[in-house]
Amino acid sequence: MALVFDSQVGRMSVPENVIIEKLTRIVEENLDNPTFSLDQVYKELGISRTHLHRIIKDQTQLSTTLYIRKIRLHKAKELLATSDWRIAEIADLIGIDSPQNFSKYFFEEFAVSPTEFRKQKNIPVPASSTFTVSGPSVQGASVHRSDKSYRYVWGGIFLAIWFVIGVYFWKSQENSRSANTFGVANYNELFDNSVAILPFKSDANGESLAEGVMEEIHGSLSLIENLKVIARRSSNEYKDSGKTARQIGAELQVAYILQGRVDEKKNKAQVALELVRTQDGITVWTKNQEGDLKNFFNLMNEVVKELALELNQKITPELANKLERVPTKNAEAYNEFLQGRLLMIERTQEKLAASIQKFERALALDPDFAEAYAYKAIASHLRGNMGYADMATSGNAAEQNALKAIQLDAKNATAYATLGNVYRDQFKWQQAKTSYTIALKYRPNDAQTIYWYSLLMRSMGHPEEALQYSAKAMAIDPLYPVILGGHVLNCAYAGRYDLAEKSIKDGQLIFDDSFVYYMARGYYYLIRENYAQALKEFKKVQELNPNMKYFSTLIYYCEARQGNKTSSVSYLKSLGNHPQDYLSKSMVYAGMGEKDSSMVYLQKAADLGVIHSDILVNPTFKIHRKDPRFEAILRKFDLMDSKSLPQ
Repeated sequence: MALVFDSQVGRMSVPENVIIEKLTRIVEENLDNPTFSLDQVYKELGISRTHLHRIIKDQTQLSTTLYIRKIRLHKAKELLATSDWRIAEIADLIGIDSPQNFSKYFFEEFAVSPTEFRKQKNIPVPASSTFTVSGPSVQGASVHRSDKSYRYVWGGIFLAIWFVIGVYFWKSQENSRSANTFGVANYNELFDNSVAILPFKSDANGESLAEGVMEEIHGSLSLIENLKVIARRSSNEYKDSGKTARQIGAELQVAYILQGRVDEKKNKAQVALELVRTQDGITVWTKNQEGDLKNFFNLMNEVVKELALELNQKITPELANKLERVPTKNAEAYNEFLQGRLLMIERTQEKLAASIQKFERALALDPDFAEAYAYKAIASHLRGNMGYADMATSGNAAEQNALKAIQLDAKNATAYATLGNVYRDQFKWQQAKTSYTIALKYRPNDAQTIYWYSLLMRSMGHPEEALQYSAKAMAIDPLYPVILGGHVLNCAYAGRYDLAEKSIKDGQLIFDDSFVYYMARGYYYLIRENYAQALKEFKKVQELNPNMKYFSTLIYYCEARQGNKTSSVSYLKSLGNHPQDYLSKSMVYAGMGEKDSSMVYLQKAADLGVIHSDILVNPTFKIHRKDPRFEAILRKFDLMDSKSLPQ
């Protein structure tokens, strides 16, 4: 029976199935074709790049490029197991440009190098191998070897030339930012296009309005699933940088930058925008708009629609409906809201308190202002998270404000993401997961929410999935040290030490003044059991941020692991009897090898409703992993899942 597309359950129709099958056949027939390109695929299938990408993504969660690579790699796996051809020959036969890239891609796909895979004995390989990627089955292609020895001679020459060029290029770039080199996969392939919105210029009177224009454009464009929009934190780093469009494009891995100027005169907004192609610095679109502040959002909606079309993004009815939503009709309320958001940036105790007052003023002017409630929820949560207020009280305030925002606007992504944070702090894993998932449904490319979700996956004992999400967050927000730090930990917890080391190395020039960067380095060495180096990194963290008392625990844990128990005992005596103190005692006793004492304090903290957020993966608790008492604690906090519990 022929299938039709059922929009309610999202089943694949026959045409989509046929497209996948045709794509597979085309790739199989061209594995050995050096001129093969995606343009040929689009032409032969008779569909656009965007259409094909969406079909493949729906069925496999991969981009077109990564799906094709997967076909090639599974054929390579078959050839490695059934032939004695050299790795360089196999790479050439399946159409991957170099043995180095082939080895890298093979390891990413199968978690083993081609050489190590070949060393394995008794590998059962059928005559025609098959693999499945959450969709139709793909049959391995037949590849006939031909005499190409002349290729390898020239290939070696070209590799030598490119090696010299590569070394020169690396030397010339080593002092520039390298924000695009962190991830597991090339997440740029997931997007049809990409843009960074640089800080808009304005006079002193128009600063808050310029902030509002930028935020509205950024927020609206971020609703488009196939468009990569660099997070504001990273794009703001280029304010008055003097860098060219080409430099910014290379560092942020974007095709376009949006520049602008915003002025406010006699209750009118004057907006001048310019879209610049980073490849050559050419301005491809300009917009000059003027209108009454009362019609500010209508003004921005029209600008965003034109801009989206210029970026080759289709305005669907659903997206148009989202763009036309007006957060508030009260200009004064919106101005208070913008000031509140600006106050939140530095996260000091005084400014967070002041930001809440601003949001409350906005709500007094417009009680139906959902986004003001959502940001009041964020500020409330931050007060507890930063240690400025009681966690339980702050969490409750954040939850109530977020729920109020959702009551007013059922699709408020900010509120759902904040709920995810509150529930994660309360160890309500499934509620947190649901909240983050809904937030990402309504704002799919929000780097902060994607990163928070990665932390949840780590807490739930799924470091591989956490790694994938933090890599995507870094693609969107590459200059944020917090995301880099979390990504390094995810890499290390997942056992991808190569990726952790690469991220640490690539981040050094950018983040060498950030305590978060040294925290990530410290954890990496801790996980690798290099306690002497970990100790140095954690001491650097303490030097850069003396208020982070938690790192004292890690310092004395490392001291204990190196046999220096005297200082560790002194530290233990200095601790009090709060839940966090109990966790610190448990960790230091674990470092001293005193398993029972460590378990006593871990149990005391658990009895008071507190555990370490990374208890499943953090190596300081490895000592307890076979202990029934430890498993009882995990059960109490809904973490005793055999699939997630490390062995």
